[in-house]
Amino acid sequence: MSFVMATTRLVLVWSVALALVGHLVQAMPSPETLSKRDRVMLMQRQLGTLGITGVQSGRGSDGSVPFRLEIRQMQIQNPDQWNLYLLGLERLQAVDQNQLLSWYQISGIHGRPYTDWDGVPAAPGQNNNGYCTHTSVLFGTWHRPYLALYEQVLYNTIQQIVNEFNGTEQERYRGAAETFRIPYWDWAAAPADNGPVLPTSVSSAADVTVNSPTGIRSMRNPLYAYRFSQLNTNDLPDPPLSRWITTLRYPTGQGAGATSRNNLVEQQLRNNRLSYRDRLYNLFTAYSNYTEFASKAWFPDNGGNYDSIESVHDQIHGLTGNGGHMSYVDYSAFDPIFYLHHTMVDRIAAMWQVLHPETFVEPRANSFGTYTTAPGGVEDANSPLTPFHSNDQGAFWTSNSARSEKTFGYTYPELVDWNVSPEQLRTNVRAAVNRLYGNTAPANVVVRRRSDGQPVRSISPRGLDGSERLTPRGDIGGGKQQSNEGEINGGDRLVRRTNYTDPTLADTPKGVSRDGKYNEYIANIRVQKHALDGSFFVHIFLGDYSPDAFAWAFEPNLVGSHCVFQKDPGACSKCDVANNEVEVTGVIPLTTALLESIKQGKICSLDPEEVDPYLKENLHWRVSKMDDTSVPNEEVPGLQVTVISAEVRKPNNDEEFPEWGAPQTRADVTEDKKTGYHEGDSI
Repeated sequence: MSFVMATTRLVLVWSVALALVGHLVQAMPSPETLSKRDRVMLMQRQLGTLGITGVQSGRGSDGSVPFRLEIRQMQIQNPDQWNLYLLGLERLQAVDQNQLLSWYQISGIHGRPYTDWDGVPAAPGQNNNGYCTHTSVLFGTWHRPYLALYEQVLYNTIQQIVNEFNGTEQERYRGAAETFRIPYWDWAAAPADNGPVLPTSVSSAADVTVNSPTGIRSMRNPLYAYRFSQLNTNDLPDPPLSRWITTLRYPTGQGAGATSRNNLVEQQLRNNRLSYRDRLYNLFTAYSNYTEFASKAWFPDNGGNYDSIESVHDQIHGLTGNGGHMSYVDYSAFDPIFYLHHTMVDRIAAMWQVLHPETFVEPRANSFGTYTTAPGGVEDANSPLTPFHSNDQGAFWTSNSARSEKTFGYTYPELVDWNVSPEQLRTNVRAAVNRLYGNTAPANVVVRRRSDGQPVRSISPRGLDGSERLTPRGDIGGGKQQSNEGEINGGDRLVRRTNYTDPTLADTPKGVSRDGKYNEYIANIRVQKHALDGSFFVHIFLGDYSPDAFAWAFEPNLVGSHCVFQKDPGACSKCDVANNEVEVTGVIPLTTALLESIKQGKICSLDPEEVDPYLKENLHWRVSKMDDTSVPNEEVPGLQVTVISAEVRKPNNDEEFPEWGAPQTRADVTEDKKTGYHEGDSI
């Protein structure tokens, strides 16, 4: 028997055994001293631990493995896999919440309900946390086996569904299921055909039509929300989330009858997309140390690098949740969009790892601890990624053992490494990064040359389907999303951004670079992680803005909204006193907005003598909570905004990255602002 067949059979046996355990527990008398969940967990432990292998089917003899595809690509190009994906989600979300491999318990690993999973107990005094590692160097690697577990369970669920089809349909779907891997949502690339940033397949509340083993039927869209079969306030105690029977995004209110406003999620994602697109491109091109790339925790030796993939990830959590489940660490994994988002984060990390194979997890103290680790403990590449067992004998995955995504039986389209040298692979990844995220970044909207030496005459963003076109950044009309939900809670107060598109060569003013170099400008943000109760935004503006905090994420003069991501709505009041002053960082790039200011005639160049006084007069920042209430800047502990610049050499062709010079602090820009950087402050 082959390894692949043996692994698949072992996983299927596990699924059947766990299902039998659930039925047995429901049938047997309940000792008064044990809850139903405790009895399930006890019997599961007697079977051994669950070995997380990922999905190993579909491997080729040449070393190839199946791709995780962008969600819109899967839907359009692989309709049979898409059909199975929806059926699998529906069935998995319907599994009894007491089952180890239910949607509820898999999602609960991330945070609430703070209970043992697969027999992995809490460390002394740590049962007020979930297992996930945030503000930690293990952030990226911990989520890799977590996603592999989800993929493995969903794959096995799909296999069960395929077995229920008959005849030629079964054979057809069996072929599609062989290479099924979970999709990702690319929130940074320009959407095809001027479509929404938030895919309609995720945002639509309308029923979907599927081909099931019983025939064509309609069903609730499983990507729109997860519905709890019951609300246990011991498991999920934090209001208003404790009142909501389904997961919500940008909820209409805090009562039990609140609904999602995905149209507003789309609008603020669209208004922020160039911000996090630029952040992503800068992480690829300017960061070369894994620890700095991976974690948002601020350390004095970070060398002035304030951004990280964790911090960009936080921005998406805030913009999609905005007071709903995605806004809070402990509740976010219940929302189906969580897995699409984190698969994107895993993809970015895997691509970055190819570009920088020489650097990886370095020993760092964990600021906050998890369900199994106390605060202050040193984490390194051999730290166990609990509760994820690598076999049925109790061994855990580590960052070292989870370093390659292919170990779990998948990769991404940009990472084809079979029959390709390591250097060619890096070249291919650079080209893909430039095509998807760099074509309209500041470094590339000036004249450059292709790899064949010919000048690039025009540059426009390529969409997720590879087509070239322009995409509005922030028309508050919301693209293809049509809904009256925006009228609730002040929707009529939104300020419309008009005709703002990704910058192109044709739009770029002349003279912004000299001798192949230009200046980048960035707003660095540092703040205490638990500065406020719950998650919050720091909005950066270039120009005037509304006094109404609700409108800030939609403002025409918004440069970007950075999110500080918390455990739950009352995180500050519950955090350890010793950890209250731990600081986290993020950035909002300013250069794209400055290029727009040059186009409008407000400044003439990117030279510091032009930019510094302009920023001093026009750069503003404000803080708002997830309920759209404002907080005065000076009342946010530890808040500091610093503007830096760097001289950047433009790439010569589409297979190179720009080269960044040393950062320079623009102290004059913020010296008159209370929460701005002042000469002599630490950086």
